[in-house]
Amino acid sequence: MNLAEIFPAGTAWVDSQISRPRTLQAPTEVLAAHRERFEFTLFDDVNETVQKDWLVKDFLGADEFTLFVAKPGTAKSVLLLDIGAHIAAGMEWHGRNVKQGLVVFFAAERKRTTERRVAAWRKKHGLYGIPFVVAGGELDMTAGLMDAKALGAAVKRLEERLGQKCVLIIVDTVTGTFGGGDQNASRDMQRYIASVDELHRATGAHVAAIHHSGWEGDRGKGAIDLDGAIDSSFGIEVGGTGSAKAFVLKCTGANDMDEGVITGFKLESVSLGKDAEGDETTAPVVVPAKVTPNDGSNLKGSTEKALDSLRAVLAEDGRTPPAGSPGFHEGVVAANRTAWRNRFYADTLANEPKIGDATLRQRFSRAVSELTEKKRIATVGEWFWVCDA
Repeated sequence: MNLAEIFPAGTAWVDSQISRPRTLQAPTEVLAAHRERFEFTLFDDVNETVQKDWLVKDFLGADEFTLFVAKPGTAKSVLLLDIGAHIAAGMEWHGRNVKQGLVVFFAAERKRTTERRVAAWRKKHGLYGIPFVVAGGELDMTAGLMDAKALGAAVKRLEERLGQKCVLIIVDTVTGTFGGGDQNASRDMQRYIASVDELHRATGAHVAAIHHSGWEGDRGKGAIDLDGAIDSSFGIEVGGTGSAKAFVLKCTGANDMDEGVITGFKLESVSLGKDAEGDETTAPVVVPAKVTPNDGSNLKGSTEKALDSLRAVLAEDGRTPPAGSPGFHEGVVAANRTAWRNRFYADTLANEPKIGDATLRQRFSRAVSELTEKKRIATVGEWFWVCDA
């Protein structure tokens, strides 16, 4: 039964109800939220006096996402703890002003080790009562936003408890907080990035993530999506051994700051007492040091191996171009790219028989680029020679 059967034909109200389509009306608060979803700033309304807000002057921007990537054993976690403790204490870090506030260090790996390092830093600097918190527990940043929301809420409770605004959250490490996701899968890396964005929205804090690099190369492991999501990336070079061991922190990529050396540092061992068997317990702290960065004269990994392979080819099958050949130095001995590449592949496979073809190609291409950039080799077309030969 419809309205026309109940009411006489021609009734105005019936006619209006039959002819007018019925639609669902969203609540007023939903419509308001929808209208506020996007923010627009007209061209002429952009503030010309806006300046970048720094957490650490000319190093870490406030409310950004940065990545600290380096190989194992390069003091990444110790360095980030030192940076965070200086910020929490309101102390200059390596001569740079800081924005003081609450710092949360999420130690997904080795929380007790992190706490020993905090104790060593506290003893070294003689400071107590600063708003620096070591957090632990399971944090899965790829299984939706639930864990990021939970951490954000916990940070807000810490702010209320300590009376300090959180300005920095250190995540140690990306791998330790990746849950069951696949770091090489773009889909899972995008989920990780979404969780970092949620932490930003919840706290407004800078998020600094510590990430492992592979033994070859300086970029973080996993899908390249992470590289595109960060504001700045930093790497650590290490040289020397024993008491002469020193580190150089470098900016390796940034949206709006200069790349290059940030600072040099060494590690100092601080005694924390003796264990039950009478052995001394120590933990490292960062101390500033004037360190000369690697100028490219020392090469590592595949780049050095590629240079050795080129030298071997030059010694066994090098060619001297005819006199007057354009671009070649007089008397230079050169090798073609194919011979060099084949020798590098053979040398690498002798040590790593299970390595894949794609990895071999990537290593060789990267080595050629680095050696050329550092002017260790020269080239004309497909012919190469060593500059210091």
